[in-house]
Amino acid sequence: MRRLVVVGRNAKVWRALRAHPALRTLPLRELGHAELAGQRFDADEEVWVFAYSREPAQNEALLAQLQAQGARQLVYLSSSSVAVAERTGCYEYPRVKRLAEAAALALPGTRVLTLGLVYGNESELPGGRNAATSHDELARFMAAPAWPAGQRRHALLRTVERPLSRPAEGLLHRAYGALIHAAGPWPCLLRPLDLVLRALGLRWYGYTYLANERWTTTTS
Repeated sequence: MRRLVVVGRNAKVWRALRAHPALRTLPLRELGHAELAGQRFDADEEVWVFAYSREPAQNEALLAQLQAQGARQLVYLSSSSVAVAERTGCYEYPRVKRLAEAAALALPGTRVLTLGLVYGNESELPGGRNAATSHDELARFMAAPAWPAGQRRHALLRTVERPLSRPAEGLLHRAYGALIHAAGPWPCLLRPLDLVLRALGLRWYGYTYLANERWTTTTS
């Protein structure tokens, strides 16, 4: 019988999912990082890794530990922002997630599930076109995974367009796009501007802008 194990019980995304109706009937146990010592995993358990560290070595060590403890069906949750790290290494989160992806795929049988911006309600998303994954979509996938045949990676996301709040935001969005493209491999030169946009309550800047642009040109 299929059983789920969630590693990262305190992760924000998992906290939003744990009571989802799609998961209620599944045998499931949750583990925090500190609870892993001495654990053993059975062959029929799928281990879903929600945990994340800003230290690449810690992510790699966690995955290796899980495999050493018997996990043979590992699913690592990654991010659409990893695509940005293929262009530049100046953003920490995409860079670290990309390294974790590589560490996961180096382990036999491990799969990588790429998520967009995760949301409960579309109103939580930034204005503009977003590569996004809803709580419902992720919970349903966990309950009944549909991996592409022969593939160890899958992108569980779709384009969700949100209105920009006012005409001035539309102008800012277009101007920002021109600037970040002009910056080429050094988009982090715009970080002072990112701070201003953040102070204004806007959330589509930096690697979020680049990741959304990358994925929404190929995802419907």
